[in-house]
Amino acid sequence: MILQVLHRLFPFARGIFEDKVANIWCSLSVLIKVKRILSQTQIIKLSTWSTLTACLPSSLNLLKNPTIDRFVLALVNSSLAFFIFSYQVHEKSILLAALPVCLLLHYKPLECMWFLVISTFSMWPLLLKDGLSLPYISCMLLFFAVGYHVFDLGRTKPLKQTLFILSVIGALGLHTGSALVQPPSRYPDLWPVLISLYSCAHFLAFLFYFNYLQFTLPYTVMPVVAKEKKS
Repeated sequence: MILQVLHRLFPFARGIFEDKVANIWCSLSVLIKVKRILSQTQIIKLSTWSTLTACLPSSLNLLKNPTIDRFVLALVNSSLAFFIFSYQVHEKSILLAALPVCLLLHYKPLECMWFLVISTFSMWPLLLKDGLSLPYISCMLLFFAVGYHVFDLGRTKPLKQTLFILSVIGALGLHTGSALVQPPSRYPDLWPVLISLYSCAHFLAFLFYFNYLQFTLPYTVMPVVAKEKKS
């Protein structure tokens, strides 16, 4: 029983990725077959150090000046780094990053809504396989309608709106293509791979963006420290 738990927690025997997950290793496999070039031990070390390297700037920044806002952004950045670079990540693991992103909706509504849309879109091949296409479409339309009116996205900067619209159009294009165009027999997973590549590119951009937000937050003196100085 204990060995089974450890096997689930550390699924090294299953390879660096399994299904078409929207992380860096699945995306790189289109051009570079990491499994053929490196041994399993080397792949584990590569993914471990890549994840730690991606998490380190955000963690050190939080350690240097701990604030609530910086803590929330560090949660987003560390969970995103884990999803993008870690070993054997499931498609649903993106929800670990989506949860702290929801805490930033009041701060960056368009960017957070954008992230949540792409997060859900990245799971489309999995949701389709599980027969959840109708709930997916219904929830996405409802989310768009509510988000647009609640957060008043019409007042955001034109450039951001344009990029968001282009991103959604790209996702819709992939949806349409996967529904209408039969993939060639040589590449039966063409559409899931394209969806993973498209989503991974967004997640990398969001990782840089949320790190930028964290590092550009104003540095403030912690209340406890300020109280001690007054006394």
